[in-house]
Amino acid sequence: MGWRRAGLLVAVGAVTVACNAAAYHAVALSADQLAGQWRSGEGTVLTFHANGSFTSDGVARLSAAERCGDRSDLSSGSWHFGSVVDEPVDRGAYLQLTFSGADCRVPVFLFGEADDPVMCPTVGDPDVGCEYDEYLSRVTLAASP
Repeated sequence: MGWRRAGLLVAVGAVTVACNAAAYHAVALSADQLAGQWRSGEGTVLTFHANGSFTSDGVARLSAAERCGDRSDLSSGSWHFGSVVDEPVDRGAYLQLTFSGADCRVPVFLFGEADDPVMCPTVGDPDVGCEYDEYLSRVTLAASP
């Protein structure tokens, strides 16, 4: 019985390690909580504004951007919570980035705690997670009016 239990613990540990996003749980943020600068370990920077716009630097390096046909201008665009633009959602753990300079949309999942969230741009499945250096952490909050 001891070996069976030990085997189960090892299997559970392997699943947790294998799933990048398993260490985090989804966190719903408001537009004000999302607003500010976010940075990845590889140097990608996204700056979100509460009005639904964003600017970016280095997004073309993200594996989630590989689906974008033309990655030459992924420097700005709009964002919204949820999967449908017309769906009025004022907070969420999922958002969609729509780039202005290219016909490209990138889904993003939010994980962690409201005061220490991380962002994972991915191909659409939160269980896939992100590469370690592609998670974005909030660097600064936007200034309050």
